[in-house]
Amino acid sequence: MMDFNSDIATLEEDIQDFNIEKDVRTSLKTQEELDKLTVDETLNDIDRAVFILSSGQEVQCVSVIRHLPKLIRGWQNECIRRVIPKMKELLHTAGLDAQMAATEVFTTIAKDELLPIPVYTQHFLRTIITNVNTKDPIASNAWLDTLISVINFMPRETVRREVLGLAIAKGQLSQPTASRLSCCSILGAVCSKFDTHVVKKDIVHTVKQLCQDVEHNVRACMCKHLHTIAATLGVEETRKLLLDEVLELAGDEESQVREAALEALLNMTKLLDDECLSQSVVPLVCKFCEQAVQTEDHTLLFVAGEFGRLCCNMTKNYNAEQRSWLLMTYRHLCTLGRPPAELGPPEGQGDLLSVSNLPLSSTQPPPSPNRPSVEKQEEYIECRRLCAYNFPALTLFCSPDAFEAELLNTASLFCSDNDSTVRKHFAAGIHEVAQALEAQAHLIHNHLVLLLRERNVPSVLEACLKRLPDTLTAVVVRGNLIDNQPHGVSELIGALLSAISRLEQQWTSAWRPLETLVTHLRRLPDVLTSDQIYYKFVPVVFKLLTTNRYLPVREAAACTVCVFIRHNKKQTLRNEMCDRLIQDLCYARSFRNRLLFFEACRHMMALFSRTFFKEHFFEHVLVLFNDPVPNVRLCLCKILPSMKALLKLPRDRALHGQLESSVRKLLSSEKDRDVSSTIRATILELDRTEVSMESLTQHLLLDADLQDQRKEEEERLLVAKEEKSRDEDARSLKSHASSHSSSSVSKSRSEKPHKLKKRSTTSFQSSTTSSSLKVNGSKEKEKSKSFQSLPSTNSSFLQGKDNVISSSSSGSLSVLYNMAPSNPHPPRNIVNHFSHTYLTGAANTASQGPSTALGHKGPQYPGHSLTQSRNSPSAPTSAFMGSLSQLSTSAPQASSKPSRKSERRRTTELTHSSSALDPSLIAEPRTRKNSAGSVSSTGSGGRVRHLPRRKSTVGSPLSSTSNNKTKKDKTTR
Repeated sequence: MMDFNSDIATLEEDIQDFNIEKDVRTSLKTQEELDKLTVDETLNDIDRAVFILSSGQEVQCVSVIRHLPKLIRGWQNECIRRVIPKMKELLHTAGLDAQMAATEVFTTIAKDELLPIPVYTQHFLRTIITNVNTKDPIASNAWLDTLISVINFMPRETVRREVLGLAIAKGQLSQPTASRLSCCSILGAVCSKFDTHVVKKDIVHTVKQLCQDVEHNVRACMCKHLHTIAATLGVEETRKLLLDEVLELAGDEESQVREAALEALLNMTKLLDDECLSQSVVPLVCKFCEQAVQTEDHTLLFVAGEFGRLCCNMTKNYNAEQRSWLLMTYRHLCTLGRPPAELGPPEGQGDLLSVSNLPLSSTQPPPSPNRPSVEKQEEYIECRRLCAYNFPALTLFCSPDAFEAELLNTASLFCSDNDSTVRKHFAAGIHEVAQALEAQAHLIHNHLVLLLRERNVPSVLEACLKRLPDTLTAVVVRGNLIDNQPHGVSELIGALLSAISRLEQQWTSAWRPLETLVTHLRRLPDVLTSDQIYYKFVPVVFKLLTTNRYLPVREAAACTVCVFIRHNKKQTLRNEMCDRLIQDLCYARSFRNRLLFFEACRHMMALFSRTFFKEHFFEHVLVLFNDPVPNVRLCLCKILPSMKALLKLPRDRALHGQLESSVRKLLSSEKDRDVSSTIRATILELDRTEVSMESLTQHLLLDADLQDQRKEEEERLLVAKEEKSRDEDARSLKSHASSHSSSSVSKSRSEKPHKLKKRSTTSFQSSTTSSSLKVNGSKEKEKSKSFQSLPSTNSSFLQGKDNVISSSSSGSLSVLYNMAPSNPHPPRNIVNHFSHTYLTGAANTASQGPSTALGHKGPQYPGHSLTQSRNSPSAPTSAFMGSLSQLSTSAPQASSKPSRKSERRRTTELTHSSSALDPSLIAEPRTRKNSAGSVSSTGSGGRVRHLPRRKSTVGSPLSSTSNNKTKKDKTTR
């Protein structure tokens, strides 16, 4: 009980402590500290800087040092006389922050040339040289880097007088190790300022001395700068003075020195002749690689990382045996750490070559232990990563003809590696591999498909997608994938669609790779046919356009769709995609999709000619003047000047009038403040936008006009090419039919005579059928004449839109809206005539015709044209497409009740058909008198009158008998 009471008392004391008001002023500065930080406001910049450097805090001093270039630009003389001396005194005792700020400022002053060279040398260069020897290693290295950077901006004489002597003095053996290390870096920087004679006389001796230094880190540091000294000496002097030193260091007992020496040799290969490389460097490289593979020390990773340079820098100096040995060593490095069960059949030869002219052992490198340690396993994985990074270089080293035998299995191992970073490095360079293989690029088709079907890590797929167009071009076009692998293109298409589906559904947060992939799909017309793109990729991209949650992906999809429309070779499909784009964006329920419509319009303006945009998109953009969302009207205002620039008078006078009336109405009726201000600014810009005149611009064409003419000519060529191919197909079918009929006639003549009697019994029926076809044909001609004789109330508008309205025989019917100023309120939505089942088409294929890729219903029977219907702003008249659509949609309706005709019924039909041929055979309908005495018709005529009339359709199976009863009905009338 006592313990419980004590706990309560302790808790109450703690609660009281929370309620105590603490003095927050204890955490602030004291009055003395505030007085030190306070500066008189009446002081100018120079006086304030001097005051702070003399008695200010370190933070204030750092601020003054960082603003030193500004002080030099404004008060150069005063700053040199008063500020810089104070700053040099401060640097002797300043902290690390002030030292680092001073190094950056000194480099900036030298780079921008704010002071003359003598003044900078006196006040800054000597300060830099003095501070190089500071005790703090971080500050010392910073000042050393500043000195090396400043040397590039100093003249030769200044460097020789102020820096060269100091560097040689710091490189003596009596100097400490840090001094000798700084000497190596300074000598590598100053040698580029002198000619060969000065370097040979003053620098080479110190360089050789540092190459033989007792400290291995000094020898390694000197090796890193030997290539810059060799570049100054030239080919002959490098071979005489430095090559022996590098070869000796390549056999040093320290791995760090050996790595630095081999890197120096790789950097010096362009400065050595072929004889020197073949006799000295190549054997050394082979020995170095062999030693690294056998010992598996620290140099193993260096060899794996530099294997591409080891092979490609001296590719002409290796013989066939050495090349084969290097490829075998590379394959061995690629398999380190992987169990034997995961390795495929060995490539090339099974063991190392024993060549007399190679300093190599004739035995295979020792196999990896069965159970390596964790550290060793990480080293093996890193080795495979570096090998995967160098695979494109090895592809160049290996000829394309030998790739299948030497490196194809290695590529398969990289694609199936358990470590994702190995697969990522290989995927990032697969485009280089495909380009290096040239005509043999089809060999890596399966590897590309496997990488595109990555299921575990999205970064692997992202690495493969970065240069996907180059990879596809090399594999499909240069590699001639269609001939070498017949099903290769279909597999690639499936892999691309699988990648899109996985990025969209499985890795929903990885929208950047999806945006990259959708953007790269614009290059598909270079490698695939327009039909493959239309039926495989267009539905998927349209789905991304409207359903994806990320705006960058939908913007990329909009641009890709426009490119697909531009490169499609069939006018029917182009019109269908344009209609789908307009419906999904311009007339969408979501205002975000309507905003995206303006982005699509910008791409269409850039890709197509002005005529195409005006025919397909101009009037639909004007519909959005009545949009209820202010943001849509705001974005509409920004695109209006570009639309006005497309017009050309007097041809586009109607569109110009619609644009002006819509802008005038929006200006008078707009209530949103932002839209109202934007439309006023847009009106000013519209006034400054000039409209081209046809009579004036025929002789004076700008670059934009010439480019537009080129685009329009390309569009005309596409249409002409399509019509030509259609005519050729028709002629070929006609010739095939004629040849088939002639062959059938010759075959019938060669038959036995006893079959002629059997055929004569059916001659009457065939003649009857042909005569009925003639009658039907005459009735169709009469109907077409009646259609042509319809009155036209707006014929001029139709003549101006000849290119917009496509014939019903082409498979699509574009519907125009009445955009006249008298009725400026077009409908907000279009009837959804697209199916959502993109790939499967219509839902009921038994009762509908074939479906297109975008879901349009195909013709119900062959020859029946596709029709599309949209709501019209007013009642359709004969001058608009509404009347045509009504005429075309009044298709015959077949009877829903199936009936079985007996032989007697067929005989009756045959009699009616024969009576239609001869007027004398037409019998009067039977009549009878009713109770009132009136005559009523009975028999066949009366029965026909109550049946629904059906029109004849070309290609319809009902066209041969559908019009016979109609003619008899007219005769009875």
